[in-house]
Amino acid sequence: MTKTTTKRPKIAIGMFGLPRGSELTLPTIERHFAEPARALGEVRLFHHLYLQDRVTNARSGENSEMPRGAYAPFEAFDGELEAPEHCLSLYPVEAIKARGDHYQDGFRSIRNLVHQLHSLKQVTQRIARWQPDLVLFLRPDLHYEAGFGADELAAALARPRRCVIPEWHWWGGYNDRFALCGAGIYRAYGERIDQALDFCKASGRPLHAERLVRHALRAGGASLRTTPARASRVRTDSQIKPEDFSPVPTCGSVRRRVELSWLGVMQRITP
Repeated sequence: MTKTTTKRPKIAIGMFGLPRGSELTLPTIERHFAEPARALGEVRLFHHLYLQDRVTNARSGENSEMPRGAYAPFEAFDGELEAPEHCLSLYPVEAIKARGDHYQDGFRSIRNLVHQLHSLKQVTQRIARWQPDLVLFLRPDLHYEAGFGADELAAALARPRRCVIPEWHWWGGYNDRFALCGAGIYRAYGERIDQALDFCKASGRPLHAERLVRHALRAGGASLRTTPARASRVRTDSQIKPEDFSPVPTCGSVRRRVELSWLGVMQRITP
């Protein structure tokens, strides 16, 4: 009698951007995401990171060296390092800038957003070659207080267009810090930079990080759910930034607050 084996699902964890404070953040990624995922399937970690000597960011108040040791833990994962700036030539940045500067800082935040979204796209395309059944997108500069439970992971495996995002920091769109995506929606989430200019044209607005997430997920037909799991930003000096996680003041508008309430109701009454 031939013994049959059940194929374990492939679960990808994609990390992107800058690895600030990785000595603090990677243990939380392992504990809250990788370990629970391994209980359900085969897990592989991927990364695309910017290799730079210094971080200067007026919005975050950073102006310090980027420790080379922050990159060392990622050598064990499937990924790549890229120098900054080159990616700006790959996208219609000037056309995006012509639509306005939402952040009112001389387009510095727009440039940083393009860098972040390019990094996200690069790791998404690397993940796609593995043909995963489930994808977790995690910024490596966040200190995670919790992750996704086995039921959330299993639900996303069973529902390919399921996307789970944090319930806080919506700012008029959808939170862009981290996400759990089914196989049918992860590319819409991870390659949303390709919709940046279309978003500006369709909305009549300047490029905006959270509103672009909302635009891309709706265009992709995502089945959206939220999680209360929290994550705080870590700076280059490994200091954890205090965050306001209360959902009401950070939703960005009355319309978002209504949508958040509706999603909460739907999560209670639908599988």
